[in-house]
Amino acid sequence: MADSTENPDRGTTAEREAVTRSQQRATITLIRHGEPDWAPGGGVSVADPDLTPFGRYQANATANELANRRFDALYVSPYRRAQQTAAEVAPAIGLDPITIDGLAEVQVAVDGYSSEEADRYFAEGVRRPLAEHWDGWPGAESFHDFHARITSGIDEILERHHCLPHQEHDFRVWDIPEPGPAIAIVAHCGTNAVAITHLLDIRPVPWEWLRFETGLAAYSTIEAHPIGPSKRVWSLQDFNREAHLHRAGLK
Repeated sequence: MADSTENPDRGTTAEREAVTRSQQRATITLIRHGEPDWAPGGGVSVADPDLTPFGRYQANATANELANRRFDALYVSPYRRAQQTAAEVAPAIGLDPITIDGLAEVQVAVDGYSSEEADRYFAEGVRRPLAEHWDGWPGAESFHDFHARITSGIDEILERHHCLPHQEHDFRVWDIPEPGPAIAIVAHCGTNAVAITHLLDIRPVPWEWLRFETGLAAYSTIEAHPIGPSKRVWSLQDFNREAHLHRAGLK
């Protein structure tokens, strides 16, 4: 049936679809960096590695995957592997990246270690009693500090887009404008995992990077949905999307 015969109070199909498009929900796309070169030239570990050539191919594949999507802002961790990944994504989506120091990955203490020493450091750290995991990796940042830093960074980003949290009873809900912002973040496995936990209002554990583990150059999407009279909550819509890497022969 032609649109012109539809209920005039509801408008035509085309008009309703236009309204729907104009009221886009807020989205956050969390992108993990490509493969890092932890031990350049086969030498000792470095604290802030560049991407490997393979990692740059991964970053480019992710950029191509996101090229046709709407984004209003692109934020990035200060670490080189994230910065170099964002350098691929930025021209594809037509935005300049904004560095947020609070998005840096959890700190570790393996700078200058051989590969064998670094492997032993992580293996011994994983085997500690569970309560000790709140202290973070041995000799480095505590998980409490890491969690506080990431959640503050995420809240800072959302506040820039007029997305504000509210505590109602036992729930954390959000005031979010319409249409909602489309935000891209290039960061790390641990950073993105804590962001997901924080936005979904889930009780944190000191191994978030295992609970919400994502692959290199994979991405996840969180979307704001209406709840109650006027608030929004965040919903995990896509997690660990890697199909673009398979298509590019990078998985």
